[in-house]
Amino acid sequence: MKLSQLKILFFMLLFAAVAPLFAQGIVPSGLTSLTTELVNIFTGPIVRAILICCLAACGVAYGFNKDNEKMKRSIIAIGISIFIIIGAASIVDALISASK
Repeated sequence: MKLSQLKILFFMLLFAAVAPLFAQGIVPSGLTSLTTELVNIFTGPIVRAILICCLAACGVAYGFNKDNEKMKRSIIAIGISIFIIIGAASIVDALISASK
């Protein structure tokens, strides 16, 4: 395995070990409120508007650079990451509600 794959595996195992702490309420309330504020910052209306503009720019760039394969791969990757960022809050809420 490559070093980057080992890092990903390590962080996934670390996340799996820490995730039950948030579900059981063992983590101090100050830390959970801090994480809630961070999530609200990254999923707020201003960030969503910026991401929508970026997604529209990806569509325009994809239309104009259709022959450039390297640019096309980059644009598709950026578009997919924008959808993941926008859907992150709902995914986390669904996981937390399922664990209760």
